[in-house]
Amino acid sequence: MKELLVAKNIGFCFGVKRTIEETEKLLEKFSSLSTIGDIVHNPIIMEKLKSKGLNVYNSIKELKGKYFLIRSHGLSKKEIEKIKKLGFEIFDLTCPFVKRIHNLVENLNEKSYYIIIIGNKNHPEVLGIKGYGKKINIIEKKRDFLNIKDKKMEKVAVIGQTTLNFNYFLDFVKDIINRVNANELLVINTICKVTEEREKEGIEIAKKSDAVFVLGGKKSSNTKKLFNICKKFCANTFHIEKISDLSKINLDKFKKIGIVSGTSTPHFFINEVIEYIKKF
Repeated sequence: MKELLVAKNIGFCFGVKRTIEETEKLLEKFSSLSTIGDIVHNPIIMEKLKSKGLNVYNSIKELKGKYFLIRSHGLSKKEIEKIKKLGFEIFDLTCPFVKRIHNLVENLNEKSYYIIIIGNKNHPEVLGIKGYGKKINIIEKKRDFLNIKDKKMEKVAVIGQTTLNFNYFLDFVKDIINRVNANELLVINTICKVTEEREKEGIEIAKKSDAVFVLGGKKSSNTKKLFNICKKFCANTFHIEKISDLSKINLDKFKKIGIVSGTSTPHFFINEVIEYIKKF
């Protein structure tokens, strides 16, 4: 019998739960909804929602239908305006933590701050945030500092993608302090506390486990970060997106297995994984 160490902070976070519940309510009402990109980065949930009438497009020019859903990652102001002009009725399901950053960036912009976003340049959340300011630079890698090095600026504000690891954010902030030439430097911690809590708990579980299963979509930024963090403390860490992934692992080798998840992983999938492991 395996000993399972299941995280307390597991399954959907508040923002994802809200997005999925509201999407399902809207699909019951309208039977068809359009959106750009996956509303959550989990293939199991996306399949379920698509079967109920959610149509996912890659760009605004491809859009069809009458009703449009802004996903949890949010959209830029310009994109929302373009969609409105096409005649869509818009339902905004942007995560409240992301929405807070949109408002923050608008406020900083009005106060003439040069804004630095630490995060993934291609992540939909970061691209959406960028659309709420004017003087904005995204820092993803150390070489990105070349864009701002030796540039004299009056006021600089630093924010981060909500799913960043705090130590990663802090490391970049230290570099910014040393490299940016500004009269005022404002650093605002915009990292989601939920992902921080999961990472801390993941570390504790990884330290005690023979193997760790990180459950969630392969596209999910917070799940990938959780996987990388757990891997540092437990070499036998596996990213599990679907049940069939488990068949590739020799479970007989492990006595104590830790189970953690990203914020868009459904509880029914977590239970399926637990039941599968219990057979060994």
